[in-house]
This record gives sequence, C-alpha cells and structure tokens, in this order.
Amino acid sequence: MPKDDAIAPGPLVVRLDEPTASDTALVGAKAANLAVAARAGLPVIPGFVVTTAATGRPGGAEPAHGDAIHERWQELSDDGSRPLAVRSSSVAEDSASSSMAGQYLSVLHVTGWDAFAEAVGKVVASAAGVGPVDAPIAVLVQPMAQARVGGVMFGLDPLTGSRSRILVSMTDGLPEAIVSGQVTGTSLLLTRRGRLKSVDGTVPAAVHARQRGQLARLARRTARVFGAPQDMEWLIEPDGTLRLLQSRPITAAVPVAHGRVFGPGPVAETFPEPLAHLELDLWVPPLEDGLREALQLSGATGRGHLRRRFVIDVEGRVAVDLEALGVIRPRRRWWMPLDPRPGMRRLRAAWRLGRLRGAFPAIVGDLVEEVDADLRAVPAPATLTDHQLHLLLTNARTTLRGVHAHEVLAGFFLDARATATTGAAVALAAVSRAREDGMTDAEIVARHPESLALIPPAIGGPGALPPTPAYVRLPTGEGDDPVAVAREAVRLRARWLHELTAQAAMELGRRLARHGQLHHPADVRHLTLDRLRELTISHDLAASVPVQAAAARGAALPAAFRLSADGRIVAAGRNAGATQGVSPGRARGTVTHDPSDAAGRILVVDTLDPALASALPELAGLVSTTGSPLSHLAILAREYGVPAVIGVADATTTFADGDEVIVDGSAGEVERVEAGGTEAGGTEAGNTEAGAEPAESGV
Repeated sequence: MPKDDAIAPGPLVVRLDEPTASDTALVGAKAANLAVAARAGLPVIPGFVVTTAATGRPGGAEPAHGDAIHERWQELSDDGSRPLAVRSSSVAEDSASSSMAGQYLSVLHVTGWDAFAEAVGKVVASAAGVGPVDAPIAVLVQPMAQARVGGVMFGLDPLTGSRSRILVSMTDGLPEAIVSGQVTGTSLLLTRRGRLKSVDGTVPAAVHARQRGQLARLARRTARVFGAPQDMEWLIEPDGTLRLLQSRPITAAVPVAHGRVFGPGPVAETFPEPLAHLELDLWVPPLEDGLREALQLSGATGRGHLRRRFVIDVEGRVAVDLEALGVIRPRRRWWMPLDPRPGMRRLRAAWRLGRLRGAFPAIVGDLVEEVDADLRAVPAPATLTDHQLHLLLTNARTTLRGVHAHEVLAGFFLDARATATTGAAVALAAVSRAREDGMTDAEIVARHPESLALIPPAIGGPGALPPTPAYVRLPTGEGDDPVAVAREAVRLRARWLHELTAQAAMELGRRLARHGQLHHPADVRHLTLDRLRELTISHDLAASVPVQAAAARGAALPAAFRLSADGRIVAAGRNAGATQGVSPGRARGTVTHDPSDAAGRILVVDTLDPALASALPELAGLVSTTGSPLSHLAILAREYGVPAVIGVADATTTFADGDEVIVDGSAGEVERVEAGGTEAGGTEAGNTEAGAEPAESGV
C-alpha cells in the first residue's frame, strides 16, 4: 500500500482493547462487538482494526493507510512470520436487524506485508454492491488461531425459541467449514448448564463434559454482556482454551410460545378454507360453546379450564385445542403421579359418559327430530323481514351450539377405528345416482340436502358439487354403531344450519346492496355480525361499505402449534401432532396432489376435505398433514380399503408429484422409495411430545 494517500478524519487503526474500538461507525459492528466482549473479560483473540477512516467508502480497490497500520501489522504478525486472519467488519453487518452473514469476504492464513495489503483490498472491495450503498466497511485483523474443534453456537433453541436450551454445531478444525456450509457438522442441544440433551452426529473427541460446560458458560456470559442470546462463532485451541471469534444478535429470533397446542385437526374437514368475518362470527362461537358444554357434561376438564379459549382462528383458518379434544395428551410433569385430581376426574368422566352412552342415541334422535321440525318451519329467507332474519341468525346459532355439543360427546364415545356409514358416503351415493338421472347441482341440493356434506359451508354458496364416480352403492348401514349413526346425524344437521345461516346472511347482503350500502351482495361476508346489524337497522347510505378484495389465501396451519405472546404461530415439536395410521393396509404408488388425477395413485393433501370423497374409491393410498381418525375421509378410507395415514408434518412439501412412496396404514408410516427401489425412510407414528401419547378426537 502506498504511504502518502489522503485519508478521512479519524484514527486509521485501533486495537480491540482501546476504548474507540467499540465505536461501530469507526470499526464496524463485528469488531465493535468483539471489543465490548473483550472488555467484559470474554475470551477474545487480540487484534486490531483498519478503520473506516482508512478504508473509505465501499468499492475501493485498497484502503488508505498510514505508518500506524504497518506498525500494528508488524506487532501482530511478528514482522510477517505469523499468519493473520483478515475479516470484514461492515457497519451494516451483525446488527440487531440484519446479520449480512456471509455477504462479505474473509481472507485467512495471510503472511507477509504485500499479501496483507492485498487481502485488505479484497475485503474492502467485497463490500461493493452489498448492503446499504453508503455503509462503510472496516477490516478486522487477528492472528490465525489453531483449532482442535470449532463451530457455531446459538444462545437459544432456534426450533422453539426456548432460552433454556443452547444449540451448538461443531466440527474438527476451524468453524469456517460449518459457516460456509461445506460440512453439516455435529449438533448438540445443551441445557443452560451444559448438560447434553440430544446429539445429532459424532461428537469430536476434543469435546467432553468440561468443554460443553465452557460453551454453555460462554453463551450465558455473552447474553448478559449484550442483553440477549447471541449467535456466536467459537473455537477450542489445542491446549483446550475456548475462544470467541464472533458474537452478533440472533436476527431471526423465533418467538417463544408456551401453553396449549392448537391445530386444524378434526375441524379442517368442516372448514378447509379460510373463513370471512361474518362466517367466523356465525359459525365459530357455537362450535366453541358446544365443545365447552360437552367437556362440562363429560367432566373431563376442570371448571377453571372451561373458561379458556378452545377454538381460535388465524387469518380465518380455524384451529381447536387438540389437548381438550383428546387428539393429543398433555405432557406429563414430574408431579402428576402425586396429583389425585386427574385420576379422579377420569373416573368421574367415565362414570358420566357410561351413563350417557346408553341413552345417547335416543337423546340424539329427539334432537334430530326437533331440529328437522324447526328447519321445515323456516320460511324462505326472501319472505322474512330484516328483524326476522336477524332473529333467525340468533336462534340458529343457539341450535348449532347444542348440535356441536352432541357431536363432540359422540366423539368421546366412539371407537376411533370403528367402521360406520358416514354422511359423506350417503351423499356420494345420492349425488352419483342423481347425476345419472340428469339432475343439475342446484336440483340435487334441493332434492338431496344430504349432498351438502360434500361441500364446505360458505356465504354465497353452496359451491359446485365434486365429481362423482358412476354407480356408487348406497351404504346398507348394517353393523353400524348406533352412537356413530347418531354422530353422523348431528354432523349433517350442523351442516344444514350452516347453510341456513349462510342463506339468511346472503339475503341481508342483497338488501344492503339494493340500498347502496354494499357494492355486491357477497360483500356481506366481510362484515362482522354487529356491523351487519348496524347497517340493516340504519339503512344509512353514508355508512356504505366499500368493496373489499378477497384476501390472499394464506398458508395452511401447522398440524400442531402454539401461539406466542404477540400472536405468532410457533409450530409445536415435530412429533407434537402424532402420525397415525387411520385405515389399515399397505400400498405403493406415485404421489399426486391433484384429486382429479389421483386414480391408482397416492393422494397427498393438507386436510381431509369431504370434497375428496369422490376420488377416494380409486385411490391407492391417502396421506394428510392434518386429520382425525373419526373424520369422513378416514372412515370412508376404511370402508373402501384405502390405506391412509394422517398427521404427516409438511406432507405436501415433503412429497412431490411423481415421488414413489409406500403408505402403511397399519403402522402409520409413509416411506419414500428411491430410484433403485429401496425404501428411503419417512415418517412413522410416534408420541405427541415427550411423555405424551396420541389419543382420539372428539369432533
């Protein structure tokens, strides 16, 4: 480097132990963080920084300089005999909002002044076009360290966001192999005190219990120094000394979530798509109230727990408390064997349910007759006044609550693997035969209202009936469990009540559109129920509602998740939603995600949508991310002898169109077959969480 170039104001070079080394604008964030760590007594390798005053703005071929830089180089490199590490330290990297990890150049094993000058120039030049245009870059210089083992460490568990765990990835030698992605390394999950929780790979010989304790202590100390868990690079020298190479904020912080596990589970077949505001107001509160009533009647949940939310929506997608429904069981705690309440509660619940089960079919029979009579007595919505339509919505929601309560109770009684005639099976046969007679979809729905079991509820619907195979036989119902028959009866009534409220809401939408308060009748879906009442009472043109574009369809919910304090979704552990075989048998075939092209293939879907019933008889196998053994599709799969597995995490992204897989509905496994015909492994039934077991669904 020439020694007479003009330079910007400020020191050209600073040591990491100088006070000015913590000035990010002068030395960049990486060096400033190391300077702060060094002053706090953390094991930082000494070094110096060629400051932004010397390097100028990004894009320069080589930095400005002065005699001070050469002096520092001589001192640190022992006059060129000791190799150096020349690393970037941009003002734009390693911040709380952006790490810019791997975006800038580092040059290792640099020996000699000329090589050093060239390395500095390359590091500075690497900032051209990277990050903010005006972000200066400094150059961090340290002696090359010898490493027995090195790696990366997160001061929290990035999978769950838990600060009680530390994730360490390591390999023999320097950490660059892991940082650059050249090797996967070995992953350790440690407690905050360094106790090993899990290991993935072979632990390097240099890492024993003492070193794990050192790493955990380093993670705790950096968190205290910087006020939050850090993303760190580290190495252990041949003499066992632990060194901190880099510390930066964890920019992609995972929200921490505790408490109950939610998931679409058994409600996904009823509400497979996101609901609009009015649909949520009309149909979700009765579902939650019905679930709460069923839990109270069964005695399966304590009174204090009945006050909590059991049904939520996330951007319109409905999810339920999976523990309350028995889809998964809560994690056992150390004190549970000493607590008499759960056992007593189960005994009380068993006694209550035992008394109820015998009388249940008759109770449901009376309810069905009452609901049917009420439905027959309802005039056409177009003939009702606005007040009567609102009264209809209120009364229908009350009835729907009772229907859902009986539906949930029936789920508690049933054997999840029992075969029973479903409403979808009856609907499929009715639609198939009606189409043979040349009837339109509208005529079929009017003549055979059971066909609504194949269509999800929606204001402005119903939608088109799905295609059906020819000559679908009508189920005989022989050998059906009376409780199962009762359950299907109330499920169908719930669907009819959905349709009745949808028609009433649509009629109100048409009237608001005629008054100029809505641009289109279907826009009523975007109103809340309270807002709908206000508009129909006021008929105020000034209160007109603008047309709202349909919201973009969001991603499907995870099979099992918790909510963080700020409402974000945090997927529960990989095994939180148990993989289950729900229809026995074993099938091998190619994957498709398209129900219209699924004959003889393995259909992989997110949810067990009843509309898939028409494709089911011709499937080789069925795989779903969510679902319940009691859902229509699961029961139909057993009827048709189609192997089916549910609860397969990320099924639609894990298995691509054309992949060859083996579905084992008896073992609850899905395995990918490699090109050579070997089974590559896949998913298998497992515990829901540590110490938990899968259980049956109540909806």
